[in-house]
Amino acid sequence: MKIETIQLADGRLQQIARIGSGPVIVWLHGLHGVPAHDPFVAELASRFSVVAPIAPGFNDLAELDDIRDVHDLALHYDDILSALKLEEVRVVAHSFGAMIAAELAAHVPARVARLALLSPIGVWRDDHPVADLFGRPYTTIDKLIWAGGAPIGRMVARDAGAGPVESLVTLARGMTVVAKFLWPLPDKGLRRRLYRITSPALVMSGDKDPLVPHSYAEVFRTGIRNVKAIEIADAGHMLPYEKADAVCKDLLPFLQMD
Repeated sequence: MKIETIQLADGRLQQIARIGSGPVIVWLHGLHGVPAHDPFVAELASRFSVVAPIAPGFNDLAELDDIRDVHDLALHYDDILSALKLEEVRVVAHSFGAMIAAELAAHVPARVARLALLSPIGVWRDDHPVADLFGRPYTTIDKLIWAGGAPIGRMVARDAGAGPVESLVTLARGMTVVAKFLWPLPDKGLRRRLYRITSPALVMSGDKDPLVPHSYAEVFRTGIRNVKAIEIADAGHMLPYEKADAVCKDLLPFLQMD
């Protein structure tokens, strides 16, 4: 994976990870950032040229100073794609990244050609509240995101040289970023904007997600005009890492459609 720094139109700097070859897709990551040896990104890179912006704040929390809310965040990603000269992109996104992808597609519909949301967050149901991600120690977060409560840093630890301390630091920084846009309630109006998404969409959720009830996929299914929703058996919030084969079975043909 290669990391490069690009400059946006207003002068801000943005880090981008790149890997693979072939048609371009954009990957928007979740809580764990973009590890150098991310197994799911590697799977995508075997067929596509993956462009993965590193979310503001994941490297330096000061990057969040000029991004006040989800509207600024969506436009920040539009600026990224403009700087990369990417039009009508195919976007695959997980968790927090899926919320960003949905906001981008709602704010700038013409920018997204195909939209795949894996374990998306960013909405709220009073009848099925999302688990409190921010009211517990970081060391217990894995019980909320892995169906089996995997050890801390299960994914990040695959990165060369990453140990428990580094994994916790990465997770803590990611949680700080996510809290800015999701706390105290995760729905900042996305539900009302879903109708603006015009691209074909695929929503995938795990039936054993301890963080976000799988019924939340129904919000995206009913809110987006042209969407297919798929539930993956025995998967948690980290479903692209827990059930990569099952995810790719439907995701890859969706991305390859014209």
